[in-house]
Amino acid sequence: MTPLTTPAPLSLGNGIHLVPVPLPFKSPPWVNTYAVEANGGLLLLDCGTDWDRGREAIREGFSTLGLEESAVHTLVVSHLHPDHVGMAARLIEEWGCRFVMHERATKLVDRYNDTPGYIERLTRIATGHGVPDFTMAEITDVVRPDYMPPISPPDKTVEDGDIIDIGGGRSLEVVHTPGHEPTHICLRDSRTGILFSGDHVLPRISPVIMYDEDLGDVLGDYLGSLQKLLDLGIGVTYPAHGTLIDQGGERTRQLLLHHDRRLLDMAELVRTGDTNAWKVMLKSFRPNLEPLQARLAFLETISHLEHLRLTGRIQVEERNGLMIYLS
Repeated sequence: MTPLTTPAPLSLGNGIHLVPVPLPFKSPPWVNTYAVEANGGLLLLDCGTDWDRGREAIREGFSTLGLEESAVHTLVVSHLHPDHVGMAARLIEEWGCRFVMHERATKLVDRYNDTPGYIERLTRIATGHGVPDFTMAEITDVVRPDYMPPISPPDKTVEDGDIIDIGGGRSLEVVHTPGHEPTHICLRDSRTGILFSGDHVLPRISPVIMYDEDLGDVLGDYLGSLQKLLDLGIGVTYPAHGTLIDQGGERTRQLLLHHDRRLLDMAELVRTGDTNAWKVMLKSFRPNLEPLQARLAFLETISHLEHLRLTGRIQVEERNGLMIYLS
């Protein structure tokens, strides 16, 4: 059960409606889905996990706002995480709507569906980056939850700069913002300038930037995507979690500063002596993390250390199967 009461649905003006949908875990407690009036019907952005309380929240939210579910002709999903795409298969079957994601999703859906493959990669990363034997089981014990059923690839894909026409001379511009997840997109409303930021820009937290051995410099991707939004001069921002953001550009600068500080702190930890990612994580994050939190903090630590390495600020050596970072 979620610890906080999910906010009420709300019409935001300009044909945009907010339907918060509860999630079956502690944090974040809900996802903001947005129903946008488009071409005589509705476009829904994100849908939450696949569980009954979430489905009921969409149904009740639409009813409260005077919207018809049958009007949804398009489901756009910001990225391949279950709190955004988990209910997609159910809604597509019920509504017969088209399913839209960034073009990278066509290749990455198989990875999303492959939990054994994820566990194998995670175990390899944990072994190579210093997770001790007595903690290994907690870090790598991943069971695919019922709210995360397999999904099919999108039937329409978009790329950076593409335009989604929503009628009346109005459109949503696709802004590809990888980092938090490779397929992540934001959408910018041509009429209002409002940015639907997904998880890329959140009001109170930084999205986790998880290391993946197949994806290169994920933190570098995220920082570059933040800079892209600054260059666009974003203002009012509608995120996928938390409250609406009045000054998206300012929040984006805060996120850049947050990661600059974390990079400086981790570089200093490496300078004090050769170390591995697990040891750096223990000194960089609060103690007594729950297993999931520890896993995410560990993967985020590696993403920062790898960015430091790839930008020439630290080095890495393999010693007896362990990746050791050194100045």
